[in-house]
Order: sequence, then C-alpha cells, then structure tokens
Amino acid sequence: MRWFRLGNGNGNGNAAKRREILAFTWPVILTNLLQSLTVTVNMIMVGNLGDEAGRDAIAGVGLGSQVVFLAHAIMMAVSAGTIALIARHIGAGEKKKAERVMEQSIWLSLILTIPLTLAGWFLGGYIIDAFPASPEVQALGETYVKFVFLGTAFSFFEFIMGAALRGAGDMKTPMIMAAITNIVNIAVGYVLIFGYWGFPQMGVLGAAVANIIGFAAGAGVYLYLLMRRKLRLNMPIRRMGYSKKVVRRIMRIGSPAAAEQAVLQVGFLFYTAIIVYFGTAALAGHQIGARIQGLAFMPGMGFAMAATALVGLNLGAKKPQEAEESGWEATKLSMLLMCGIGAVMFVFAEPMARLFVPDTETIDYAALWIRLQALAMPAIGIHFTLSGALRGAGDTHWPLNVAILGMFVVRLPMAILLGFTFGLGILGAWIAFVVEYSVRAAIIAWRFRLGAWKTIKV
Repeated sequence: MRWFRLGNGNGNGNAAKRREILAFTWPVILTNLLQSLTVTVNMIMVGNLGDEAGRDAIAGVGLGSQVVFLAHAIMMAVSAGTIALIARHIGAGEKKKAERVMEQSIWLSLILTIPLTLAGWFLGGYIIDAFPASPEVQALGETYVKFVFLGTAFSFFEFIMGAALRGAGDMKTPMIMAAITNIVNIAVGYVLIFGYWGFPQMGVLGAAVANIIGFAAGAGVYLYLLMRRKLRLNMPIRRMGYSKKVVRRIMRIGSPAAAEQAVLQVGFLFYTAIIVYFGTAALAGHQIGARIQGLAFMPGMGFAMAATALVGLNLGAKKPQEAEESGWEATKLSMLLMCGIGAVMFVFAEPMARLFVPDTETIDYAALWIRLQALAMPAIGIHFTLSGALRGAGDTHWPLNVAILGMFVVRLPMAILLGFTFGLGILGAWIAFVVEYSVRAAIIAWRFRLGAWKTIKV
C-alpha cells in the first residue's frame, strides 16, 4: 500500500484534508446521482409497461442511451478544459479570467450543439439499426435517440455551468440544479410514459420528452441566476466577444478528455454489440446492470471531480505537494466507499434488478451482471479518482491512453475470447469488464505516483 502513503505523515493534516475533500465531494456525488437518475427512473418506468413490452422498452432505451452518450464526448472536451482552467485561475486569485473562461465555454458549447442535434435526429437511427437487435427494440431505440438529441442545448448548458462552478469551488449549486432537473423529469415522465391527466400513453417517447423538459428546466434556472448575477461566477460585464486564445486553451486541455470519452463510447457500442448476440433478455439484463453501474459509479466520479478541483486549485496556488496529498487522500476515501457500495451490490443484486422489470430471465441476467460489477468497485474508485486528479493538473493524455488500452486491448478482445472462443457466453463478456478496470487502476496509480503532472502548464 506504499502508493497510498502521504508525504508529511501528519495525522491532523490528513484529517483536515479529508474534511476538505468530503466537503467538495458529497454535493458532487448527489449531483451525479441525480443526473444518472434522469435516465434510470425513466428506464424503471418503461420497464413496468408489461413483461415483454417492458423488456423491449428497457433494451431500446438502453441502446438509445449508448448513442446519446457519444455526444458526451464533445461535452467533455469543453467541461474538462473549463473546470481545469477555472480552478487554476481561482487558485491564483484571478476571478475575472475565470469568468472569461466560463463565458467562452458557454458560447462554445451552444455552438457545438447545433451540428450534434442535427446529427442525432438524422443519423442516430442508423447507428441503432447497426445493432442486431429485434425490430421492436431498434424502433424504440431510434425514437429515444431522435427526441433526446433535441434537448442537447439544454443538457450541454447545464453541464458546462456545473463544471464552471465546480472549478470555482461551488459544489452545491450544481447539486440543486440537478435536483430540479430530476424532479421535473420524473414528474413529466410519469405522466407521459403511462398516460395520466388526459395525456396518451407515450411509453419510450414520453421518457425522451421528459428528459428534454427536465434539462430545459435546469438550464432555465441557471440562465435566470446568471442574468441576476447570483452565482459565484458570472458573465463578464464587459463583452469582449470570441477569444481564440481562451477557446484554444479550453480545447487543448479538454480534447484528450473528449477523445477518452469518444473512445469509451465507441468501445461501449462494440461491447453492447457483443452482448446483443446473446438475446433480448441478456441485453435487457445488461442495460439494467448498466443503470445500476451508473449509480454505483457516482461516488467514484464525485471523488474524481473533487480531486480535479483540489489539484487544480492547489497547483494554481503554487502548492504541488498539497495537490499530490489531496489526490491520494481522495483516492483512499473513494476506494473505501466503493468497497462498501460493491458489498451492497453483491448482496442486493436481485432486488435491485426486480425494480426494473418483472421478467424472471432478465432479472437473473441482471443480477449476475451486477454481482460481477461489484467485484470491480475498488479498482474503479482508484481509477476514477486519480484520473480526475490528473485532469485537474492538465495531464489529460494519460487517462486517454489508459482508456484506449483498457477498452481495445483488454475488454473487447477478452470479451470475444472468453465469450465465444472459450464458450463462456455472456459471463465471459462480463468478466472482461472486471479485468479491464483492474488494469486501468494499476496504470493510472503508477502515472500519478511518478509526479510528472506537477510541471504541466495550462
């Protein structure tokens, strides 16, 4: 456990760091949980449309979500650069420069949503059709994709605002915005999916429309607060127009993070294509497990964002040793919490699966998948948190490199080898996931330990 020792050995100092990390982390965890629930709750509702209908709806929404997440790679380019630069400026006491970065990030993200929205509407269905799923599942997935992409501008604006405020140390406002988004999404989804209050039963289409309206509500509140100058960061009073220099800095830092997400999402599409070969019940079980996974990942992502902000703030304040110690402390806390989450997942896998669908075969697949994921939770905590710390330092290339290696050298080849060549079926494909994250955690920990990230200029 040498990697997890801090340099000063000061117990009181470490306790203070842990309090600081937890103060950063708990609002981020809640924010991420709420954002993940946007899809998860809708999936639970569509899964209760009936045995076979619910199973097809879950599979369709799951496939559609994979395509929607491709757009998140673009969002990551802007948000990763935004949070790293703003943290550096705030750490150095340069609030006006931080606000300038936020301004450029907002305009850049809104411009990028135009081609993304058009691509989602006109091309999303072709990606869905590439999966060898049943015609019913493909049709539902295409419906979900086309309509969710119509709300890209709202979701991007909310995510970028959240990243900017977290870079400035404000973790609570994004949490409140995520709560508003989620409450609206659940309420509207319940009405539209099942057809209450005079509305027709819209099923998967209702889930997509609820997603749009939920993010529109969150974006609307953010816009109101910006106009009233009620946030920790506000738009600069003096409008200076487009800044090529600032945008280049944002994209230079964020592009590797975007490439990392793009690589992962493309890899997920190939991985899902492997799962599809094992049947609709296996695919639905996989998508249920993926939603549980999304919720289980949130604490790790919360510590990752805390590490990103704290490392960036400390480097901006010329305190590289404090930055390193914050990264290791956040990793220890993340790993411990993820171990606890993994234990809960392993024990309660079947009841979790039953929340989504009544189909017994699907529940059995989902429970097996959830238990295998539980075994990977400690490694996931290490990988997420130290990757976040590296991003906070501007060292975004290494998380990208490790993502490529993990997905295309470990997970996908092993899934094919174990699943088809060795005849383990879907069990082999899922075992590959556990091995991949163990490899990624070891490499990222080694990179952070080297300390080369301390000298990167942003």
